[in-house]
Amino acid sequence: MVEGAVTPPSGRDAFARRVLRERARIMATRGQERMAGSAGRLLVMLDLAGQACGVDLHAVLRVTDPVWSDMPRRPDCPPGVRGVHGYQADLYTVFDLSVLLGGAPLEAPGVMLLLRSVSSIPLGRIALLASGAADTVEITGTPTPLTPSGFPQASLPDGRSLTVIDPARLFSSRYVGE
Repeated sequence: MVEGAVTPPSGRDAFARRVLRERARIMATRGQERMAGSAGRLLVMLDLAGQACGVDLHAVLRVTDPVWSDMPRRPDCPPGVRGVHGYQADLYTVFDLSVLLGGAPLEAPGVMLLLRSVSSIPLGRIALLASGAADTVEITGTPTPLTPSGFPQASLPDGRSLTVIDPARLFSSRYVGE
């Protein structure tokens, strides 16, 4: 062995270094993409009784099986409330996303999204029920054409249309009356 020669990393060390290099590369180019105006927006793609929807990935804390506890209906309870769900000592109000968008209640929801707590949503911690979650999808630019319900549509590369759901807008317009 030559004095001063460094042996190449192997095994876990090589993998860790490769991951760190890749993350550093991604972080270095992130600012450049934003400046160029080509930054995309990652969405969690949902199926809502055959309709494609997307929720901003940064708004989603966790995607899980639909588990909630029914609660008695109160007269002042917003439409679409299905119950409550406890997660890490926090209580989430569980909403049926289909009802919130003006559709029929989901008979057998397949997925539940726990949303990150946002100060602009007056209801506290929220979970949304949908038929299923497919994947994440990146859209570029800001979707502009609006549906009659007021939610923008985005076109996917395969030609499908996707309703983009902004949780803050969904709840502020429905329950605060703005």
